Amino acid sequence: MILSLFVIGLFSGILTGLLSIGGGIILIFLLMIIPPLLLNTTFPMHTIFSFSIMQAFFSSLSGGYYYIRNKLVDTKIMFMLGIPAMFGGFVGVLFANQISDFSLTILFATFAAISAILMQIPTSKAVPTPFIPSKKTWAVSILFGVIIGVLGGLVGLSAGFIFVPLMLYFYKLPIKMAIGTSLITCFLLAAGSLISKLSISDINYGQVAVLIAGGIIGAQIGGRITKKMNSITLKRIAAYSILIVSCKLFYDLFT
Repeated sequence: MILSLFVIGLFSGILTGLLSIGGGIILIFLLMIIPPLLLNTTFPMHTIFSFSIMQAFFSSLSGGYYYIRNKLVDTKIMFMLGIPAMFGGFVGVLFANQISDFSLTILFATFAAISAILMQIPTSKAVPTPFIPSKKTWAVSILFGVIIGVLGGLVGLSAGFIFVPLMLYFYKLPIKMAIGTSLITCFLLAAGSLISKLSISDINYGQVAVLIAGGIIGAQIGGRITKKMNSITLKRIAAYSILIVSCKLFYDLFT
């Protein structure tokens, strides 16, 4: 059990640090299939989401530190989205506590599929211009932050799979700046969700600690790998990985 959870956390942490997208999705997917196959145990979706949000909190903090150190975070966007997302994450967890496992799985698979499609849209080849906040973008960003936070809290994700496309296509950030800014925004969302989770859930902290240890190590590895990879390659890895996972979930739900 311990080794399996560590490897699951390590793999999802690498994806989180590498892409700021897909790590939580892969973690949830692995927690759904590995324990029944190898450990003869099954975790309820609410428990899996608790594991995911706690691991996301620490792995996004670890990976985000690497991007901050390398000046790959847009602090304006981080605050415009992150603080509202923190509030939304807190509220989303409260809503999730009232929803069935089946409904949560459908929501999770749907969001994952949408994000995979968004990541396939080509970005402009023009050099990105510096983002300049205005009253309109502040209002839109706050709305985006709250909505994404609620959705992330519902399905136990820090919502990098939504934040990265938003950074790329709305804020027009370069891919690596989008990843770094998304990671810190994800950390804030996860912080709000975690506070809410701790107030209403009974969590096995030993199992979570193993996942977190793997996630922290993996996020550092992923952050270093990303500096050596092509931006288009990063996007393709994210999109195809998420699409495969979402298709598998839909297949399992309706067969």
